[in-house]
Amino acid sequence: MTTPEPTRWTNPVSDAVRARKEAYEQLRRMSTWRLLSATKAPAVLAILQAVFPGGDRRLPRSELVARVETHLDLLREDRGGSDDGGAGPTAASGRTAAEYCDTWVREGYLTRRDDPQHVETTFEPSPATIDAIQFIVSLEEHRPTTTESRLQLVVQQFDRLVQETEADRDVRLAGLQAQRARIERQIRELAEGELMLPSPESSLDRLRDILQIASELSGDFLQYREDLRAVDLHLREQILAPEGSRGEILEQLLAGDDLLGQSSVGRTFTAFFRMLNDPASNRTAQEVVDRLLDRDFAASLTRAERERLANVFSDLYEPAQEVLDVKTELYRSLARFVRSQDFRQHRVLLDLLQEAQHLALAQKDDVSSRAPFELELDLSRVQLASVSQHQLKDPTDLGAPAEAEVHDATTLSVEVLADLVRTNDIDIVELTGRVNDVRGRAGQASIGDILRAHPASQGLASVIGLMFLATQFARSREGATELVRWREFDGRDYAARVPAFFFLEDVPVE
Repeated sequence: MTTPEPTRWTNPVSDAVRARKEAYEQLRRMSTWRLLSATKAPAVLAILQAVFPGGDRRLPRSELVARVETHLDLLREDRGGSDDGGAGPTAASGRTAAEYCDTWVREGYLTRRDDPQHVETTFEPSPATIDAIQFIVSLEEHRPTTTESRLQLVVQQFDRLVQETEADRDVRLAGLQAQRARIERQIRELAEGELMLPSPESSLDRLRDILQIASELSGDFLQYREDLRAVDLHLREQILAPEGSRGEILEQLLAGDDLLGQSSVGRTFTAFFRMLNDPASNRTAQEVVDRLLDRDFAASLTRAERERLANVFSDLYEPAQEVLDVKTELYRSLARFVRSQDFRQHRVLLDLLQEAQHLALAQKDDVSSRAPFELELDLSRVQLASVSQHQLKDPTDLGAPAEAEVHDATTLSVEVLADLVRTNDIDIVELTGRVNDVRGRAGQASIGDILRAHPASQGLASVIGLMFLATQFARSREGATELVRWREFDGRDYAARVPAFFFLEDVPVE
């Protein structure tokens, strides 16, 4: 007799904890978490704060490397442990500042920007780095966030939102009348000579809380740019998608609709930018800041805090304008992508790639990964040269052929030839077949005989390959040489005098 298996009940609390743990696993892969948990996080954060002070938010590569170079000793003090910040055991004392900067870009600590207004590529702290620095600074300052001033800010904003969204006219009218009564009472008390001021400590706490909120906006601008690029990528993916709302998106873009501006991040930034550039609001805000600087409690602020307060709005203009430029450029690029019909070519290419993937997945269980593939691929060889090596045409030159340049022959060892074969991707199998073909017909074959019967398909590389085979499988005639000729990919004929080798037996095929 078998007993039935007991019913297994799911535990909602355990499921919630597991879901939260999986969410944290995803967050752990983000740059902010990896930067804070890196072995050399103190050194990396300190250097990034010193490299990018308050006034320098973006630096060209040369200046960035130069500034990091002055602090390399901090990264080299601790040799132990691995480091996601680019300072692990592989980053020994020989690692350069440029290598550290490139690693920080790959890890997401720095953001690379190609600005057409700058000759050099510029770099700036990523949103993840800004968040990590702000978190560390909050630990260093030990300022609690649960202050009375912050609670008052929250209550005031709630009260304002409730009043502005009240749909009942009578309730809204009663609220305005109560507000007027409070203002009239304050006017009477002030007229009677009663002046109540908050304590300097309370006023100072409120001012510092407001400055902290304003300083957090700098990281938000970087995040705005990343979010706008994510929206742009999502729209392009929808345009290329075979199904879904592709037709509706195309119609909206062709009609000139700003889908980037209509997104949630676009609407939020547009409202912020409109308020920031309102002349009346700017004058009022600057007057308020000037009046605050004249208050007695403002004298307790540090010099850095007074500078932040004086420039709290002016420091927002440049990063806000950069976000607007990015938004405008993304919109124009997306509009060109649609109106030029480039998306059709991308869609055809995407369909072909998906078709190839489906075919590969359908055959993955039937075809072994080691099965021979019946397709011959020719070896590729690219000639690389600097632009400075090209000679300009001289109009007075009559085109007389230049004299041939003769080089003295040097002795090449087997090791040097083997290294040349490896680094130049020489087709030894093809050359072996050609050697055996010529030797089989004539009984013996020299390098010159082989090149006359089979022209060098890889140019000089074929000659080097034949020399390599000759040093292993041919007999040499001491003191004898022969002249070999071949044609390079540029159409020119070349000749060289090489030691005389004779293949008397077939070369084994490997």
